[in-house]
Amino acid sequence: MKPLDFSKDLNRLMDPYWRKARIAARLLLKREAGQPWSARDRRLAARLAEDAGVTNRLLDQAYFSHRARKRNGRSILDFIH
Repeated sequence: MKPLDFSKDLNRLMDPYWRKARIAARLLLKREAGQPWSARDRRLAARLAEDAGVTNRLLDQAYFSHRARKRNGRSILDFIH
């Protein structure tokens, strides 16, 4: 029996601007870690900076969310069976 695929349901439930803010936060963390940005990273950062839905507040929340996950580990809500 094939396992059930809930990825389209999870993607539907996640706000697209939150997803974009998380991507932008990962780019910021990459820059902080001293890793160079590729040409793709620079294009993506420019596109996300122009997006009106990715606000500074949303980007801050995504940034600190990633840092908290690195420091504290995954949340109990992240474990979906």
